[in-house]
Amino acid sequence: MSNTITNNKIKKLLFIGSGANNFGQEAEHDAAIYQVMPELRGHGIDVFVIDENPYALSLESLAAKTFWQPLTVHNIKKIIRDEAIDTVVPLFGGDVSLRLWADVVQSWSHGDGNVPNTLGLNIDMLLKVNNLPALTDFMAKNGLPVINNYVLKAQDEANELLRTLHLPLMVRALHPNQSNTRHIVERLDEFEDTINLAKSQSVTQEVIISRAINGLKEISLEILRDVRGNKMQIGASEDMDPIGIHTADSLSVSPILTVQDQLISQMRDYAFRIADMLQLQGVMHVQFAIDDDDREIYIIKVSPYIDQMATRMALATGYPTMLVAINLAMGIPLEDIKLPHNFGTNTAMMEPMMDHVVVKLPVFPFGELAEAGIDVNRQLNSVQKSVGSTLGFGRTFIEALEKAIRSAHFNNASFSPTNMAHINDDELIQQLIHPQDNRVLLLIEAIKRGYEIDELAELTAIDEFYFHQLQHLHKLESEIESDIDSITSLRRGKKYGLSDGLIARFWHTDFNIIRTLAKENDIRVTYKAVEPSAGEFPENARQYYATYESENESIQIDQRAVLVIGSGAFRMGDAASAGYATAITMSELRRLQYPTIIMNNNPSDATLLPHLADKQYLEPLEISDVMKVVELESPQAIVIPGNRRKLINALRDLNQRVIVLPKEKHMPDGPNDRQSEFALNFFFDGQNRYLINVTQHLAGEMRIIAHPTTLSDEILAIPLDNPGVYQVIWYQDTVRWQKQIHLSTIGNGGSWLRPMPYGQIAYLTKIMQVPWIRLTIRAGLNELTTQDYELLENADSMRASERLSMISADVNYQLHLQPTDVIDGTKFEVGVGVYDYGKE
Repeated sequence: MSNTITNNKIKKLLFIGSGANNFGQEAEHDAAIYQVMPELRGHGIDVFVIDENPYALSLESLAAKTFWQPLTVHNIKKIIRDEAIDTVVPLFGGDVSLRLWADVVQSWSHGDGNVPNTLGLNIDMLLKVNNLPALTDFMAKNGLPVINNYVLKAQDEANELLRTLHLPLMVRALHPNQSNTRHIVERLDEFEDTINLAKSQSVTQEVIISRAINGLKEISLEILRDVRGNKMQIGASEDMDPIGIHTADSLSVSPILTVQDQLISQMRDYAFRIADMLQLQGVMHVQFAIDDDDREIYIIKVSPYIDQMATRMALATGYPTMLVAINLAMGIPLEDIKLPHNFGTNTAMMEPMMDHVVVKLPVFPFGELAEAGIDVNRQLNSVQKSVGSTLGFGRTFIEALEKAIRSAHFNNASFSPTNMAHINDDELIQQLIHPQDNRVLLLIEAIKRGYEIDELAELTAIDEFYFHQLQHLHKLESEIESDIDSITSLRRGKKYGLSDGLIARFWHTDFNIIRTLAKENDIRVTYKAVEPSAGEFPENARQYYATYESENESIQIDQRAVLVIGSGAFRMGDAASAGYATAITMSELRRLQYPTIIMNNNPSDATLLPHLADKQYLEPLEISDVMKVVELESPQAIVIPGNRRKLINALRDLNQRVIVLPKEKHMPDGPNDRQSEFALNFFFDGQNRYLINVTQHLAGEMRIIAHPTTLSDEILAIPLDNPGVYQVIWYQDTVRWQKQIHLSTIGNGGSWLRPMPYGQIAYLTKIMQVPWIRLTIRAGLNELTTQDYELLENADSMRASERLSMISADVNYQLHLQPTDVIDGTKFEVGVGVYDYGKE
């Protein structure tokens, strides 16, 4: 089948979404689809999208016909048949979409009609990518350095293989039914259990065994290829931690800092050869292992689809990866790609350069779970444990690292330099060898205790470069801590990314004192643009990061601008719902023609899509960072999630107009398996309350069950501060779905009021086709229309067109965290999906 598909052959195109969020799967795929759908409409293509995730922005786009349905072979085939789809794009939905489309193709029969074209890869190559042993063999036959894989089904076959292979070994599922199935076997007594576990994660009950390469350095390249065979490298990063720790759980740095140019050039050549072999039209992420001792390179993973590396590199370099990728997939050569006006004329053809450093820091759920009395296995290994990540931008590694730490934790309280002082030497050495989530702090503590750098490098398999950097950071912080009120030390600290709050803690004072001291001595923040050409060519920059230099490249955008504060990294509980709410907010502000500014640092969040804001600040979300942007931009209003109470109060104290997206500080508990949570839902426009409906929430599932017609005087009398969607909550001891609710029973066993969680708002938005977040923003800006009020007056009589419920995703907490107790899937939500209970 020809891989050359040009845009004039495409009439109706289907995107397959990535489904429920999970470990290693945040919002990057949905964000990519959402960004490129208008581009396809501009080519005259009818766009369709299917996804089961209620937080999917693409399902609310006006640029496509959307299907909020479970991601199944049956549903995809039905859409293809009913809508006469001629082209499918699985690569924007990541590996979940790719595996599902491969299943669709392999189950295709004569009665299904013609198989739609696959954009970006032809069918043969797609199936090869979906079969790791076949792909590895394909690369080996083409002379590429790979690690041999052995496919086995029976335990005796695995035992026989042990005669020829030496530990440690990597065991993975063939045709996995989930992501993250890599397991490292270091002891013989682990072997049989690991084989059984991997088999249970395989659709075909088969496993792949290969030699483990723990301790080697992991490098990632992001490249692209067009229909004419032109290739470019558009990003690169290295993990500080060695192979053996999942790349998502490692601190990662861009650009590559510790690998010789000759080796980088060799990896680049390998990546380009793979792209040619696959006849790729699009982007691809290739992961390599490097043995520093003998300078050997191994290809360890090939991902010719959108993933977290693609979105991270787009932010790190400013290169319009998604827009270029969809043009390449349609068969448009690089030199013919026309980008929107906010990009330079030749941006698509230029390999991006970086004049700054970007550090990605993982975010782990261990602290929140511990507060709930749930202990987990905190030791990092080849199975991902982080639930999100943040980026820090700076001129140096230290500055970027400091900002990444603040981005991950909102403040430095949990990353205080004295946090590790209680660990004895034996514990410290154990954690150096068997790392946990406090990796950076532990390394600094080891340096403080006088461990030699070469000794630490040998214990951890981390490059000595990073220990020299951390040693410099420790020395810097120590000198600043002992030099109280010194303007010279303050200037040094700000240059290296230390926050006002951290310096205030060193000097035993308030962060406002530090801010005042800096202003009085002309120590002022400057903002630098993130541009693909690193400022070499004229570009319409819109992404900025803070540093302390002489030239400021950011000026006030518009006195009518609205600043939106993002939610930061994905975390258990918030999951992707907070990002969804913020992105919808930005979309609505743009629709209302407000110049829009976003502050955020989450590389997988849709809020940082280039077309949702006029300006982006890629910064931590601490009060001092926000205030610096506010002082420069003087926005007319600031939109903030309601859980950021200290920030809200600080801004109001400074007479800023704050619009709050109502949200509780902590995610509420979900019902147990013997009870139901009921919610009487209503909308508040700032003055009046409008009844919506009643929902029932059993453990793992929520439905709309009733439509009452009046609100009680008691509910009408409850004072509310901010427009938004609210709910009166009560519990009953029942696990049966109720058909009628008597509102007189509310409060019999206790009831309370709360803002509706963002995830439930997303569900009601899709099931009712009512844009509740948009209405909240319009109410906050006094922009509600006559049609809005008519909609609100009739909301209680609206019925869902389909009988769909929101369900908890099938998240394998045991695989990732090994918790000591059952994890509440509401309070610690990772992902949700949709269930069609009308078919029951």
